[in-house]
Amino acid sequence: MHERIAVLERFAAARCVPRVVTDDPAAAQSFLDIAIGAGHEGVMVKAIESLYDAGRRGQSWRKVKPVHTRDLVVLAAEWGHGRRRGWLSNLHLGARAADGTFVMVGKTFKGLTDELLQSQTDALLEREHHRDGIVVYVRPELVVEIALDGVQSSKRYPGGVALRFARVRRYRPDKSPLEADTIDDLRALLPH
Repeated sequence: MHERIAVLERFAAARCVPRVVTDDPAAAQSFLDIAIGAGHEGVMVKAIESLYDAGRRGQSWRKVKPVHTRDLVVLAAEWGHGRRRGWLSNLHLGARAADGTFVMVGKTFKGLTDELLQSQTDALLEREHHRDGIVVYVRPELVVEIALDGVQSSKRYPGGVALRFARVRRYRPDKSPLEADTIDDLRALLPH
């Protein structure tokens, strides 16, 4: 890595991106904060002894970016296939709108263990109000904490935003749907 950096600085200094070489967590966090403040999604952290391999990050390179969590409401779920056959898997997620309804903002099946898939299927079937093909629509009563890397503008969903890399953290039985995050909370995550 040291040799590669030296060659890049010698022949392409004007095109080199900002970097910091440090083993100090505070300095690394400061660099990440500056990158986020400048509108970047995150930073690449690379082991100093790692080798460059075009088109690959490998185990010694990691993308580090902030993870946001939001409490959203389950509006529907799709029957799984393959290993998830027999379970309601792909969740349709909604944020609270100003009028008290819920606006769909994305789907996810990530982060679900077999145990959670089973209990989720049971809970969703208890709340079913109709089906359309593989989609089971439910009463909007279950709040789920979702980890996401951000949101992006979307014409697909009525709220105008879509979740990026959404995954289930846990269900929130301690929260009512009226305490779920709003569509405006999600829009506030849009890049400026």
